[in-house]
Amino acid sequence: MGLVGKIKPDALVNLAELSILSFKNNSIHGNLMEFSYNPKLKNFFLSGNRFDGEIPSSLLGLNFLESLQLQENNLAGSIPGFNQSSLREFKVSYNNLSGKIPDTGILQSIGLSSFVGNQDLCVAPTPTACSSLNDSSDPPNSNKKNPFFSSTLVVVDVIVLVVLLIFFIIYYKKYKNLKKQMKRRNSVQVDEEKLYTYLT
Repeated sequence: MGLVGKIKPDALVNLAELSILSFKNNSIHGNLMEFSYNPKLKNFFLSGNRFDGEIPSSLLGLNFLESLQLQENNLAGSIPGFNQSSLREFKVSYNNLSGKIPDTGILQSIGLSSFVGNQDLCVAPTPTACSSLNDSSDPPNSNKKNPFFSSTLVVVDVIVLVVLLIFFIIYYKKYKNLKKQMKRRNSVQVDEEKLYTYLT
């Protein structure tokens, strides 16, 4: 449609019968609208715009919501705990969302492709790390977040293993030499006993 500009948050207040909202692939910016007055909204297509701000919690009250497409915007913050049994399609990829995906049955059943492209969103088991979120609670100087410390530990471990291996080799060689010497001594002693027996 080529729409450009900003939509007022209360733009949909008087549209109580609204069931489909589609403004996809435009250049609309600003926060998303308020949806408390649109209880019959089922299909929601706002992908491919420049919406920012957070995903409004008023969307959680839409009990007939079937499709929510918010991908390819600039939305930030965490994902609300959507759990409507009617929800079949949920897409928030390529935004600026953060935190963990809520542990609701609906969102946990959605494919991971619906969440990709959010750098600070924990989408296990993808490389966007839940562990990095857990590490954020550690002190700033935590060794877990210090790559130099980790590398140093690896080097120290290797050195210790090498030293232990060298000691083992030295000990094993000494043990073999000692065993040979004892064998020779026993052999000499036996020969001496034979000689003594022969002479007597």
